[in-house]
Amino acid sequence: MIKSFIMFNFKNIYKAYKDCIKHKRNTLNALNFEANLIQNILTIEDELKSKTYRIGKSICFLASSPKLREVFAAVFKDRVVHHVLVNQLEPFYEKKFVFDVYNNRKGKGIHTATKKAKSFMNSVGGNGYYLQLDIKGFFYNLDKNILFKQLFSDIDKSNIENKKQILWLANKIIYHNPTRNYNFKGNIKNLKNLPEHKTLFKIPKRKGLPIGNLTSQFFANVYMNRFDHFIKRELKIKHYLRYVDDFVLFHKDKNILLESKKRIETYLKDNLGLKLRDDCKLKQNNQGLDFLGYIIRPNYLLVRNRVVNNFKYKKAKYLQRYEELKGNMSLEEIKQFLSVQSSFTGHCSHASSYNLIKKVGKIDEEKYINLICAS
Repeated sequence: MIKSFIMFNFKNIYKAYKDCIKHKRNTLNALNFEANLIQNILTIEDELKSKTYRIGKSICFLASSPKLREVFAAVFKDRVVHHVLVNQLEPFYEKKFVFDVYNNRKGKGIHTATKKAKSFMNSVGGNGYYLQLDIKGFFYNLDKNILFKQLFSDIDKSNIENKKQILWLANKIIYHNPTRNYNFKGNIKNLKNLPEHKTLFKIPKRKGLPIGNLTSQFFANVYMNRFDHFIKRELKIKHYLRYVDDFVLFHKDKNILLESKKRIETYLKDNLGLKLRDDCKLKQNNQGLDFLGYIIRPNYLLVRNRVVNNFKYKKAKYLQRYEELKGNMSLEEIKQFLSVQSSFTGHCSHASSYNLIKKVGKIDEEKYINLICAS
């Protein structure tokens, strides 16, 4: 049960702000918010208590890695409010979520998920099988009505004193349409490169959550929670894990997995209005599982080729620009690439990658750190 107290108070909003700046402290929006911190928190408190809070203008842009996708990022004030809501819902739902769901949860994540996948492989053996499934256009096909009804049912039946506040704010965020109030960052003509089923501008208004918001990630787990329990309790698949819309079932019996796939398709269609992508995979474990940027086998992990090639491309592009400018690059460009390189080497560190890193090559950070200090 969520602790009983008034949800929209200064203490909770300040905690939400602290959670929000963990990875956003040096952004311009965060600095502007921090410059008048007390007043900004008091304003949020007043607006939430009086129910005069209005969601601000989103920043829309296209991300290209690993594939082209549309992102709607909330302004910093709204991000703080998102944390207020999730901080209230998280303790309640953590008790409801299946253990082996790894996205957007404390103590979970990509690397924990890959280790568990490897463990499941070993449990059923190299000659056992895995069934890997992915939901078609997941975030764009989430039905807002289904989501809110599920949230309402869970919260309404609980013994939570501030349930009216939670449901009011959740309703406002879920049904908000960011396409009505946004700034586009980049060339807006590039939106035409997106398929119609992968943009909030073209899908029915009762469907879709914006990629880029904490609440969207959290609500995705709420939306899929009963499905996760269906896999575990009704299909009785012991070795199952999910990361957002990518999930894997492991079993010694190939036929059980084939039958499970049929029942999964029916459940998704009838209960969640979702469909599986056509490229499902049913393979023996010893053939390797392509999952979350790794090739997972019972005895070891390898870094996926696409991850390696993506880094090679960014490195070559960076070196080309370095030569063109004869080393006179901006501090921001240098720091950005070093961050990309650090992320890549960190990803590799969880796999059998010693020879890979030597082969790909690592730019000497010390050289650029000295350059930064000399600037």
